[in-house]
Amino acid sequence: MLIKDNFEEALKISESTNELLTHYQIPPSPVNYSVIYLYASERNEKLTAELERHIQSYQEIDLTFIEGLFEKYISNSHIIDKQILDPIEKSLTSTLEKINSQVDSDKMIASNLKKAEKALSKHEYHKSMQNIVTFLMSSITTSQQQHSDLSLELTHACGEVSFLKSKLKAARHEAIVDSLTGLFNRRGCDVKLQELDIEQVHSSLAIDIDHFKNINDQFGHFIGDKVIQRIAKVIKSSISDKDIAVRFGGEEFVVVMVNKTMSQAHEIAEKIRLAISGLKLMQRDSKAYLPSISVSIGIAERQDELNWTALFEQADTALYQAKNTGRNKSVCL
Repeated sequence: MLIKDNFEEALKISESTNELLTHYQIPPSPVNYSVIYLYASERNEKLTAELERHIQSYQEIDLTFIEGLFEKYISNSHIIDKQILDPIEKSLTSTLEKINSQVDSDKMIASNLKKAEKALSKHEYHKSMQNIVTFLMSSITTSQQQHSDLSLELTHACGEVSFLKSKLKAARHEAIVDSLTGLFNRRGCDVKLQELDIEQVHSSLAIDIDHFKNINDQFGHFIGDKVIQRIAKVIKSSISDKDIAVRFGGEEFVVVMVNKTMSQAHEIAEKIRLAISGLKLMQRDSKAYLPSISVSIGIAERQDELNWTALFEQADTALYQAKNTGRNKSVCL
């Protein structure tokens, strides 16, 4: 979205933006700044209304929510893709087909003219007609070259558009996927949740690695990252393609069990927990085995509240019960 302000107006909005960022302790990153700037400028009624409702409900602005607003109201990669690149690609492809068709027509005409030239060359009294044929052949040859050059340029342009579309697709993928584990990040979780019917039966797992700080302190963050990756792999392999696995932050994971009751979710939670407890992780350099890894898991099923936040909070409460009663266990709430 392009916003045109004169200098004084832009300065006032910028000052208001900085005040809001400071008040809510929001880092002034480009994404955060652009959302708050648009809110301060009151240029987007829907964004303003949604942000105000969030503030009234929670009295704060969390970064995940801001990222969601940016994706919904400001990020224009989808607009570029659908409203610009797709039409350009279709137009180029259509034009290229017409050019190639014309090239084929030119080839046929050139072939017929060559036959005519050959036939006329045998009759001297058709000299004037032969000159006309020679002129037409020269024109066709020039036309063929021009069409061939244009076809190459259009083919190259189509390739450029296709490449740009693939880059945009990759960028959107990177924006919703955790780079360390390949699981969805918080933004990706929000995107996937929008595809679900919340009124159906859903459960959630809140998973936390036990004593993870000790692993980082004793073996370093590199090994800690490897542990996170292995656990993420166990989680991913234990759930269905419809379920949503998320690295929620640090050593915390969330799994949305789509169309599964708490009982079904508990079975999968135990499968995950036992698989992780059975991992034998070795430090490659020293060949020494790491201490046994365990996780605590909180499980909840969506009740009457038609929002995901309530479900995640219930699972988180169950997780704390698991932590406070000995760890390495699954607790249902």
